[in-house]
Amino acid sequence: MNFGIFWVIVAAITLIVEIVSLGLTSIWFTGGAIVSAVIGYMGGPLWLQIVAFIVVSTILLVAMRPLAKKHLAIGNEKTNTDSMIGRTEKILVEVDNNAGTGMLKIGDVEWRAVSDDGSVIPEGTLVKIERIEGTKLFVRRELSDVM
Repeated sequence: MNFGIFWVIVAAITLIVEIVSLGLTSIWFTGGAIVSAVIGYMGGPLWLQIVAFIVVSTILLVAMRPLAKKHLAIGNEKTNTDSMIGRTEKILVEVDNNAGTGMLKIGDVEWRAVSDDGSVIPEGTLVKIERIEGTKLFVRRELSDVM
């Protein structure tokens, strides 16, 4: 019995699941199913088709998924807040990580400011936004303000 058509159907299903999910979860099985379909159409035994499916799918998953995630940035969706990183702003309320104080305003929105290096930053000081974690802006004193 020729299982080539079975593997083509498996490849189609896994490809459709990948298109719907866009999560890099089933595309690897599509590759394994295509290789198994070729072996099936060439008259290879069922055990070889199954082994080829498992081996090729596993190799693709292990070797390619990390590369694909890195280059496609799956799960790393940019937001408007990312545009704030690198901006220079003025501190409204003294930043003191130990006291839990610190505030700056961007547009009409007040943000909790945290010192990136743990230093106290006085009110009115110019700071650079280094990163954002949740609703906290991690800031560092601007060099031009220190001198």
